[in-house]
Amino acid sequence: MTKKMGILLLVLALLAIAAIAGCRPDRNDSTAGAVIEGEGILVGQIDSQSVEIEINGQLKVFSLGAGVSAAGISDGAAVVFSYIETEGRPQLLSLAAADLEDEVTILHGEGIYTGQIDSHSVEIEVDGEARAFAIGEGVVVENIDGGSRIAFTYREEEYRPLLLSIEVIEAPAGDGDAEIAGEGIYVGQIDAQSVEIEITRAFAYGGEVSVDGIADGSLVTFSFVESGARAVLDSIEAVDEPVEGNVMHGTLNGQIDGQSVEITYFQAFALGEGVSVEGIDDGSAVFYTYRAERQRPVLISITAK
Repeated sequence: MTKKMGILLLVLALLAIAAIAGCRPDRNDSTAGAVIEGEGILVGQIDSQSVEIEINGQLKVFSLGAGVSAAGISDGAAVVFSYIETEGRPQLLSLAAADLEDEVTILHGEGIYTGQIDSHSVEIEVDGEARAFAIGEGVVVENIDGGSRIAFTYREEEYRPLLLSIEVIEAPAGDGDAEIAGEGIYVGQIDAQSVEIEITRAFAYGGEVSVDGIADGSLVTFSFVESGARAVLDSIEAVDEPVEGNVMHGTLNGQIDGQSVEITYFQAFALGEGVSVEGIDDGSAVFYTYRAERQRPVLISITAK
């Protein structure tokens, strides 16, 4: 090979190496996605490879990039971070606690747990006022009975306060001791030990319950639980005619608001010890108190309006 040919081959090799290097994607070039900076609240680590951050009230999951860790950053702390959009979920390039701890105030409270509004929020009575709280990551409320006195922590958010922890201080009295008041139309005696009352009552939605697609005035079957002074729907379904079995029937009057509906239905009550309906005419409007029992509610008192 001549010297001239050798020099030519060396130049071609250098040009090929340069071309290959020029094609290698850089983390910050447009092929990998632009680096985005943000700030928010660290909700917590989901697993060893990902975390959840709340940004302007919205929760977003990020994968942890090489060398990035949430170690030493408390859940609920303000953070600053950078990331790139990648297939599946965005990838964090950096994550650090922000100098904003004084702006993220963890508040403490006590109150009466009323119950779940839906799968993402609960209602707590605080100083006589009912307040809705969003359920924070890892907070479990399914095992808390309505009427329980609770201690909890939360932080204020733009939409509604976010519940960070909840602890039962005192459970409510047992079903046999809880007294609930109501009013309705006395229909009459079913037998010597029980009566029937027509009731129009508001029900809160429980879980994923909805009346979407059910017209006002429809015959419905439904089930519910007593939660403190409230009734919470477990299920509701429109039917063409009464269904056999141990289910409640009623007429859906319509929605009261986005979280509750009104239903008119007939309820059988057992007569409690010493309770009498003597002197109360069928069709009379009545006030009554009762306690929830497994078979049927038991009247504690009943009087005509």
